[in-house]
Amino acid sequence: MLDWFRRWLGYPEGAGGLLTSGGSAASIDAFVAAREAAGNPERPSVYMSDQSHSAQARAAMIVGVGREAIRQIPTDGAFRLDMAALARAVAEDRDAGLTPMTVCANGGTTSTGAIDPLHAMADLCRAQDIWLHVDAAYGGFAAITKKGGELLSGIERADSVGLDPHKWLFQPYEVGCLLVKDARTLESAFAFHPTVLQDTVWGANHPNLGDRGLQLSRAFRALKIWMSIQTFGMFAFRRAVSKGMELARRAEEYAQESRTLELLAPASLGIVCMRLNPESADLEDDTLEEVNREVLARLFWEDRAFVSSTSLRGTFSLRLCIINHSTGWDDVRETLEAMERFGEDALAA
Repeated sequence: MLDWFRRWLGYPEGAGGLLTSGGSAASIDAFVAAREAAGNPERPSVYMSDQSHSAQARAAMIVGVGREAIRQIPTDGAFRLDMAALARAVAEDRDAGLTPMTVCANGGTTSTGAIDPLHAMADLCRAQDIWLHVDAAYGGFAAITKKGGELLSGIERADSVGLDPHKWLFQPYEVGCLLVKDARTLESAFAFHPTVLQDTVWGANHPNLGDRGLQLSRAFRALKIWMSIQTFGMFAFRRAVSKGMELARRAEEYAQESRTLELLAPASLGIVCMRLNPESADLEDDTLEEVNREVLARLFWEDRAFVSSTSLRGTFSLRLCIINHSTGWDDVRETLEAMERFGEDALAA
């Protein structure tokens, strides 16, 4: 199962990893490996964008990085990490006596689906001898499609990648994954050989997943993935992921053409963010937020769709994450129409 994932991402022979409970556990395992690879520095620092999932900062704290050394790097207009700001932060920390330990890239942020400049980040990390971890919990499995593979180009250069099959591989909870380019880096960090387990030498030619992460006892998480792929075939999964990206693109076009909706971030992967902001209304941001919160509540209670919200640089946004394999354009279009209708009602009240 892990070898399938390895090939989908373009990782080389010798890459490996383990299945975890989810992206949070995968991040912790990755940060432990990164800390070991850096020689357990006394004053480590880590870097991530201001759009990164909180699991990355939490993992850094768990492995001993102080809050004051967790750098949240600003992002550009498409919510991608700013490379110039990252380079400055690394240089400033080295000058201050810190050891840059890990750079976290996003392979699809939670809020907008943004993908950080993976090749540029890999170049910097190679030059600076810093571990590059890609949080691709949401977006990583887009790599099984041609377009997704192009968007995620550079992910194969990362030292580690976190994935969540229970997101865009349509698996039931719980199953996450950590892959590392060199499986030995996990074993260097986690392998112990107590005498009570000395008989495991008879299985030495097979991976011992207990030597690759924090969990010993574990469920057979691979079975459901293996069975679903054997049952439906990879074509069905590629088609479902591709359809999600295409529907997000069409929703983006709808919002751009609408006189009522305002696009707040470009569609990326299966996510598109927008708000109600009629062209002729000329409303203050506080009023717009109130209107959009009312629209969100009505969508939740009165419509068939589930739409979430996020905050993009302080602006309240409605967030469509098109991730269900059964969703079609009619579902998306009707949701967008409901957003417009509920917004008009709120403004008329």
